[in-house]
Amino acid sequence: MGDSKRALWVIRAFGVLGLVLLLTNPVKAQDISQSALQQIADIQAAKANFTAAQQKIDSNLVFAALAARSDPSVQSFTSAISTQAVDGAGNVTVDIRGTASPALTGAIALVGGTVLDNSVQFGLTHAIVPLWALETLAAREDVLNIQAASGHVHNSIASARRGPRRTGGVVTRTGAAFAGALTSQGYIAHGANTEVAQGFNGTGVTVGVLSDSASAARVAALIATGDLPANTTVLAGQAGPSNGSDEGTAMMEIVHDLAPGANLMFATADNGVASFAANIIALQQAGCKVIVDDVTYFNEGAFQDGPIARAVSQAVAAGAVYFSSAANSGNKTLGTSGTWEGDFVDGGPAGSPITPSHTGELHNFGTVGSPQNYDVLTVSTTVISLKWSDPLGASTNDYDLFVLNGAGTSVTAFSAAAQTGTQDPYEIVSSSNGFATGSRVVVVQHSGAARALRVDTNRGQLSINTTGSTFGHNAGIDTISTAATYWNSAKTGTRPFTGAANPIETFSSDGPRKIFYQPNGTPITPGNFLFGTNGGTTLQKPDLTAADGIVAKTPGFSPFFGTSAAAPHAAAIAALVFQARPGYSPAQVKTAMTAGALDNMAAGVDRDGGYGVVMATLAVQYALSH
Repeated sequence: MGDSKRALWVIRAFGVLGLVLLLTNPVKAQDISQSALQQIADIQAAKANFTAAQQKIDSNLVFAALAARSDPSVQSFTSAISTQAVDGAGNVTVDIRGTASPALTGAIALVGGTVLDNSVQFGLTHAIVPLWALETLAAREDVLNIQAASGHVHNSIASARRGPRRTGGVVTRTGAAFAGALTSQGYIAHGANTEVAQGFNGTGVTVGVLSDSASAARVAALIATGDLPANTTVLAGQAGPSNGSDEGTAMMEIVHDLAPGANLMFATADNGVASFAANIIALQQAGCKVIVDDVTYFNEGAFQDGPIARAVSQAVAAGAVYFSSAANSGNKTLGTSGTWEGDFVDGGPAGSPITPSHTGELHNFGTVGSPQNYDVLTVSTTVISLKWSDPLGASTNDYDLFVLNGAGTSVTAFSAAAQTGTQDPYEIVSSSNGFATGSRVVVVQHSGAARALRVDTNRGQLSINTTGSTFGHNAGIDTISTAATYWNSAKTGTRPFTGAANPIETFSSDGPRKIFYQPNGTPITPGNFLFGTNGGTTLQKPDLTAADGIVAKTPGFSPFFGTSAAAPHAAAIAALVFQARPGYSPAQVKTAMTAGALDNMAAGVDRDGGYGVVMATLAVQYALSH
């Protein structure tokens, strides 16, 4: 055999050997096994056969309905189908986007459903509907999309999760400057005691609080001890769920501690996105000049302001200043990020190597020299979501989300909704038992163009991670987003913050926040929707840092950790500023608070602490002199 023939034979032999290895072993470059790839391909194939009505429905609900009627198309991945949204009676709580009209309400009643809330302004109907009836409702022309009602979190952190931390430094109320039995350490840490002593205590300013609940019994008890003012008001029917934690009362306590002359109002944020948005507007219209919340809904837009953020903007345009917790999903600087943001990178076909054709492309989380078509969960979580840079309610580029076991051999959960022009750019998976550490997160581009992507594990952590943890109205255009620092982070006791000695908490969510669309869906940079080409615009988030880990009299909130505790401290300082300068606009209040903030992270304004730790003394002095 000649040298040229021998070389050709060797090339062919190695080519056949390579094919055999591909067909008999996991794909090593991807480390996703054939069995998992085949399940992904089967899910993609089933999705490709969705009817027009099914394309309007949350895929978790579509696949749950298919599994309930033993449809053969789901046989190979039935174990990965989530049914936790379906109650024991076969009903699901959903948000129906379209025309919130009496006609739709009647249609829901006709199939045995119940409307819980209607929002004509945001085109959302919150309802309980039988699983079997979803396709009937989705077939209506006045229905654009049906999504399982979004879960949400309150941005407090259990002290057990926070780790051992001595509370200490309790401020008991004994002088004329105090009211009630117990005071947040933030009263002194933020220098509010100095301003209250000078007569700036929030008199004439009403502060609205949104959280889970403020029960009548707890509010009455705290009024009796002086820890809430006698005129504390809960909007009619908006006290929140009967099984709530009374986190709203704990937040109102903090406001009262720093601004004891301010009036307080409360409304729940727990009855769905549309109700939350409506209550923001209701508090402003009831006279609140300062509003604060501590809630994040998972389905809020990351790259465009959604209904809640738009309600914030409406309240701010009417003269209120709005604060929100930045959230507790970690940050890149302190090694706790559970977020990955970046542009889609083609990692090869998502189909099985033994299948002659495939649907979709895997996303490569790795680098050019070190490809990796999955990310790894390093801290367990119950929720993982995927979002991308399409407009809300009008996504035409279709991405799907898969979670594999730690070995990469099977799909344990997935979300594969259709995006055909009326849906949000959004996929979500959840597990009441939590996704195990080591689980692999896979993103597939089912169809369409490359877009900026966002994977969020809520309070989990990822092996390949980025900045940009805070999102939604918490990082909205008109929101003052608040990071958290422990009141005794300098370890000097109950003394005023100094700045550099007061870094953010390890769990405090970082920024910045990239957005690609105006609130109405208009592109900011038409045709450019990627991080890598500097599309959209970047918002400075968070804006400020404030105290957490304080004591409150509300049971279960001593200590009170999380950005949930930080936001009401900042809101109370805004009340002092408004009293000093009643004619200030929301922008002027923000300027007064940021101008004298104490730099506490990287030099200058940064992605972790924003402008720094807000101080009542400096904010009020600025307001009085400008």
